[in-house]
Amino acid sequence: MSRCLISLASLLAVVIAPASVLAQAAEVVKTNPTKVFMHYMPWFETPDTLGGNNWGYHWKFNNRNPNLVDETGKRQIASHYYPLIGPYASRDADVIEYHLLLMKLSGVDGLLIDWYGQQGTNGDINNLLTSSNAVVDRVDNVGLDFGVVMEDRFSANLNQGKANVAYLRDHYFNQPNYIRLGAEQKPLLPVFGPITFQQESDWTQVLAQAGEPVDLLTLWYESADAGSNAAGEYAWIYEDAAQDNHLTHQRNFYRIRAPQQGVAGGVAYPGFDDYYVEGGVGNVVPFEIPHDGGQTLDALLSLATTYANNVDFVQLATFNDFGEGTMFEPTIETGFEYLKKVQQFTGVAYGEEELRLVHRLYLARKKYAGDAAIEGELDTVSDLLTNLQIGQAEAALEAVAPRGDFDGDGDVDLNDYGVWSASLGSQLALYGGGADGNQDGRVDAADYTVWRDSLALRNAALISVPEPATPALAALATGAALFSRR
Repeated sequence: MSRCLISLASLLAVVIAPASVLAQAAEVVKTNPTKVFMHYMPWFETPDTLGGNNWGYHWKFNNRNPNLVDETGKRQIASHYYPLIGPYASRDADVIEYHLLLMKLSGVDGLLIDWYGQQGTNGDINNLLTSSNAVVDRVDNVGLDFGVVMEDRFSANLNQGKANVAYLRDHYFNQPNYIRLGAEQKPLLPVFGPITFQQESDWTQVLAQAGEPVDLLTLWYESADAGSNAAGEYAWIYEDAAQDNHLTHQRNFYRIRAPQQGVAGGVAYPGFDDYYVEGGVGNVVPFEIPHDGGQTLDALLSLATTYANNVDFVQLATFNDFGEGTMFEPTIETGFEYLKKVQQFTGVAYGEEELRLVHRLYLARKKYAGDAAIEGELDTVSDLLTNLQIGQAEAALEAVAPRGDFDGDGDVDLNDYGVWSASLGSQLALYGGGADGNQDGRVDAADYTVWRDSLALRNAALISVPEPATPALAALATGAALFSRR
């Protein structure tokens, strides 16, 4: 969707809706009625959450060091893909806002959080629960539902499994936006496996703590491990080693297995390109599913469309498992392409421009952190986006965080030109950082145009706009011919 350049008059005439209106998250209109849930990983830690120079396991695996930074600002992480906003902490409020708004504008109905529980043998269980709860606390604000995919692998005994379900009962199931499907409206509870509890009697005891009947879903072909407690199954990412048959497995689930289930979930993913071997973990998964420039995702979404009547929902796997290379989250390598495909699948009226607006809001959050007045205005931008008042959100964001403000002082002037001139020709790992006004990862003539137009909206009559030095642009043009964004 394209829009003309915002005029100065529109910047000054942004109509701010009453707080009571903005507090009501508007519902996204979709032409596709299929329920779409995003599998979400809450397991990322940075020095901001761990202290010192410490990074969480999922950014480093066994041999990567995110404290090593190259000349573009790119950190060394355990992934073939680099998040557009750089590596982050899962409980960072700005990150959560960014993720949830991206999902909302893509037509996603809710999150399925990869959930390790309150008790378990894994050493990071407290951090995982804190981060999960930070996400849960924000989901309803943007009008999304949520559920969990329970990991039972670290439950040492039945008492820990029972305690985890009791926690769900007391903190999640009682929330109005917890995912419930079907006429009986039971809380949806997928389990990744099961791995620890593989007897019907185990699940009878564990689920007795739920306080109500639940729809327990196991991984595909694993429902016998839960016996009569299982309401159905959901598909996941898999293919037989070296056989390139993942689509056959998915098609067979839709056609044959799913109709036999009380509740069934399909799956769509961009590919599977893990970093386990490179990260010193080992050959954990014996297959790779190439992304094929988005064709893998296209094929899976096509299957989901063809067999929509055979499943109760489609799970997008995953939003942000960077270690396995299954992420829908925007990256340097893939841009916004995968979320754009989700937008097309769900049938929303939004496109890349709206997703980029959310990205701009995130950048502004970090650029102006600590400025209470600007942070308050950015809260309004977030509310407008949540309420789907896109035009007003864009105008409000440009007013408070102009794209030409390269030095981060809240205005657009000749100092910003100086920042652009000094960094002309550079490449950035943080798209939209510094003088990268058009968020493409490089500082070039297009960013001068962003600055010039942003300046003209405010004080063109007061300042003579300098033209960029011709030799510098000529050199840049020569380099541009050799530059490849991806």
